[in-house]
Amino acid sequence: MAVAVRTLQEQLEKAKESLKNVDENIRKLTGRDPNDVRPIQARLLALSGPGGGRGRGSLLLR
Repeated sequence: MAVAVRTLQEQLEKAKESLKNVDENIRKLTGRDPNDVRPIQARLLALSGPGGGRGRGSLLLR
């Protein structure tokens, strides 16, 4: 059992490191942090709040 847990922890660490490398590559290519919310994303998130979502006309941008 301990061997299985250790193996899973090692796989998790490798996956985290791989994702860190992806974030660094995105940062190099775009010049911004991939985790930053851009203004259009924030507006869409605000508009699709309660009662919103796809197909309900809540994403009409003016």
